Amino acid sequence: MAIHDIKQIMIALRALHRDRENHAVFGTAAPRTAELIWVDPKKINFYMGQLPEGLNNRRTSGRIVDFERRGLSFSPLEDVIPVKSSLMHWRDGLPWEETPDFINRMTRVKFFRAGISHNTKSAVARRYRKLDELYRRIERERAFKTQKQLKPWNFREYGGVQIGIDAAGRFAVMRGSGLHRTMIAKLLDLPYIPAMVGLIDVNAISYLESLRTPPEHRAEFASGTSEMLREYRPSESLAVDASAMSL
Repeated sequence: MAIHDIKQIMIALRALHRDRENHAVFGTAAPRTAELIWVDPKKINFYMGQLPEGLNNRRTSGRIVDFERRGLSFSPLEDVIPVKSSLMHWRDGLPWEETPDFINRMTRVKFFRAGISHNTKSAVARRYRKLDELYRRIERERAFKTQKQLKPWNFREYGGVQIGIDAAGRFAVMRGSGLHRTMIAKLLDLPYIPAMVGLIDVNAISYLESLRTPPEHRAEFASGTSEMLREYRPSESLAVDASAMSL
């Protein structure tokens, strides 16, 4: 059995418990771990750098949390250094080496982790070359592939751009989960990108159903269900249950 197979099995086993818990409390509308959703990149305008205590970005997908009770919030996407650097490079033509994101990474290599294989100067330079290769490929193909299309053995959309949703229905890129890919989609004006569901506010579950619909079926779905989704609101008892669920 390959190493990636073992990793995917471990991810799936962790997801099984969370999915069952979500389903028991919130029913079939609840998100699933690493679930594939389709998001308009023009509507992704926020960043979520703060995570609930005890969680990292590998364990946030499909979590239902009361954002207000836990003091969670979004920040503007344009304030994030990798986003600023992406604009400076792809929009304004500045070399990566002159962007703050590249400079910060090279500084960390020099002072903190020099010698580790994935944090050497050559590895950092290679990372940005691959980002440029990705940009050119997406520019030609006009679409991102899902994680399953890239790796048939992959568990759902695990490893994709992770998107959190707050009670107002705003979309945020989760920390360490696809800022550069999001900026490529924005700059190339793509209509939709495949993404992995991230942290979901307890009052945001109703937004998920339309996001599950593939782009080619959006018009058909909207005509039949938009009114129903607008009217859906979780009960107070569900909000209480969400705050009590284990993270």
